[in-house]
Amino acid sequence: QIRNKSYEKILNMQLRVLTLNIWGVHYIAKFINRRIEALIEHLKHSDTNYDIVGLQEVWSKRDYIYLRDQLKTIYPHSYYFLSGLVGSGCCIFSKYPIIGTYEHRYSLNGFPHKIQHGDWFCGKLIGLCKILVNGYIVNVYNTHLHANYHHVIPEDIYLGHRICQAYELIQFIESTSGADTTDFTILLGDLNLTNDDLGFKLIEGILQLNDAFYKRINKNVFDPTVGNSGRTCDLLDNPYVKPHPYQGEGERIDYILYRARNDNMKCIEAYPTLHKVPNSSNGLHYSDHLAVYGLFEIDETIPRKQTKPLDNMEIADEKTRNNLRAACIIVEESIQRLQRDRIFFGLGVFILVLILFSFNGNLNSHGYLLTIATVLKDILCLIGISISIWFIVLGKPAERNSLSSIRNAMNIRLRVPHFIH
Repeated sequence: QIRNKSYEKILNMQLRVLTLNIWGVHYIAKFINRRIEALIEHLKHSDTNYDIVGLQEVWSKRDYIYLRDQLKTIYPHSYYFLSGLVGSGCCIFSKYPIIGTYEHRYSLNGFPHKIQHGDWFCGKLIGLCKILVNGYIVNVYNTHLHANYHHVIPEDIYLGHRICQAYELIQFIESTSGADTTDFTILLGDLNLTNDDLGFKLIEGILQLNDAFYKRINKNVFDPTVGNSGRTCDLLDNPYVKPHPYQGEGERIDYILYRARNDNMKCIEAYPTLHKVPNSSNGLHYSDHLAVYGLFEIDETIPRKQTKPLDNMEIADEKTRNNLRAACIIVEESIQRLQRDRIFFGLGVFILVLILFSFNGNLNSHGYLLTIATVLKDILCLIGISISIWFIVLGKPAERNSLSSIRNAMNIRLRVPHFIH
């Protein structure tokens, strides 16, 4: 039963949250089964005592079912977000009842011809679990945005897609976390954005979310096996990470962000954790990412309000507007790139057609090897022509419409006097 009148509590309520990208890509990731077993052992340990756990890259439904079955005595409530050809990879485990779920699959998520990256085949999304915590409605969002494979802006062909995903995330949270229905909002996951990236600034600025790591009260509390830098990925001492020139000492791209309707939630502790598996003989790590842990305290003596005052909901700072204008420019540049892509694929069709009807010779006067080579050439040309025509007729127009939709939504927001979430 949802409490609506009684607020008297002797002690403030605490909420413990954990998020981890488990790197569960079968046939590519190393030691998946052993790492999942180690994670289960950690979550079962009495000292952990997490209330809500969000995982990303659980690409196998079988892995999720195994996690669910092994953890059901501690986390009786869980949900896996199904999407795309291989799933979304996102799931949530909770000690408290999940009373509602909702999800939105991102309209842009990479390119199908970039098979080596694989994002297009995954159903990247933002998922929502509405969780009833001691009478409070807590909206817990779990997401995994498109990866940055280049780490340098001029070569980042996915920048426009990540900006659009960030804006769709903003729209989804705005639409599902109304002040009259949600007490607390928690966004967790692998955003693939540093806190200096434009997409993160939009999420933080428009939604007015607090970064748990920066807002934590006890800044001297951290996992001694990890350190206090906050970095969660591309760490030099992680054996699963392939070094790249722009890596540095790692990045902070995994987050717990939060806000409260009545400003009655404080972050007491927040830090990266789950690095090396304890007592592992061969240096086993939980993942190629670190987990992020957050301990929150909720002041239950503050009565709930039906709505938050409008003054507290207005975001009229010029810095956020400038970030939104910069995002519009990036999306517009992505739209302009599409025309060049269509020309490229058109030239590809022309060249492949020439090759298809060339170099055939007289098959009757040559051996069977030439016949086989010619047939293979024709098959490959037909495949290439079909793929190129698909991009010209279907793929690129669909991408243009998705980019244009996000750009138009951004422009509408820029025309209103205040941002209201």
